[in-house]
Amino acid sequence: MRHINISFLNEQDKINFVNRCEAEFEERLCEVSNRVKNTGVESLLLSGPTCAGKTTTANKIISDFEKSGRPVTIVSFDNFFKERKEQRSVVGNDDIDYDSVNALDLDVLERCVNATRQGTSVDMPVYDFITQKTSHYERLDIPENGVIIFEGIQAVYPEITRLFKNRSYAGVFINVDEDVEVNGVVFERDDIRLSRRLVRDYKFRGADAEFTLFLWDKVRKNEDESIYPNKNDICKIQLNSFMDYELFLLKGYIIDILNEVEENSKYYKKANELKQKFLKLDSISYDYVPKNSLYTEFLGKK
Repeated sequence: MRHINISFLNEQDKINFVNRCEAEFEERLCEVSNRVKNTGVESLLLSGPTCAGKTTTANKIISDFEKSGRPVTIVSFDNFFKERKEQRSVVGNDDIDYDSVNALDLDVLERCVNATRQGTSVDMPVYDFITQKTSHYERLDIPENGVIIFEGIQAVYPEITRLFKNRSYAGVFINVDEDVEVNGVVFERDDIRLSRRLVRDYKFRGADAEFTLFLWDKVRKNEDESIYPNKNDICKIQLNSFMDYELFLLKGYIIDILNEVEENSKYYKKANELKQKFLKLDSISYDYVPKNSLYTEFLGKK
């Protein structure tokens, strides 16, 4: 367990704390990026459980590859979700599991993966989480001598990795990999990711806390069954994405979100337990966070 004991005398203390945490995380990101570059691969499978920080890691790797003269293309598995009505036909009701491999259109994904290998242009779907269907297609040109990053929790699924069995690739896994005690308040690693997801889904995916909590048990079940058992075989490079200041930052958002869960809800107990933990913490303003921070994934660009 990671222990964080800190008090803030003024706002400058908070700014200094954020900057120190960001610098430490940047060092970890640089180490991962350098290891990836040294592999010399043509494809990168970038995975991790929900809200682990995959997008930020991908952007860092992209920047470093491009500085070394190798163009990078990124493909998100999230764009290959089936439309909601098609997912219903798989499970037979409204109880949809977005993290299941069955939620993906594997035929479309396989065609796109094969096209990237051939070095041709390909029309990639773009999925809209608000309407829960493909909104449009975007033309993706595959540059010569480039690197393609395939990003998403699904990157370690056996149904996905089989598409890369004859390709040169490396695997990177991102996660919050330890429980944390902050000024005497204990947050389990999964609750940290849940907190990130509650805020992200509320801000960007039109989901209230009730819906995110409804999905959470299925998300965790899928992680235990499909992600964690495969990660060490596929991903030899791993990164801890937790930053020491983030729970202080999340407090300013998550309290209001959790307050919307009513007492008669089956999720009220979990929401209230999490809320009580955050209420014991000080707050840090998003104004103190750098524009290129990991937290733009969960709170939006500044």
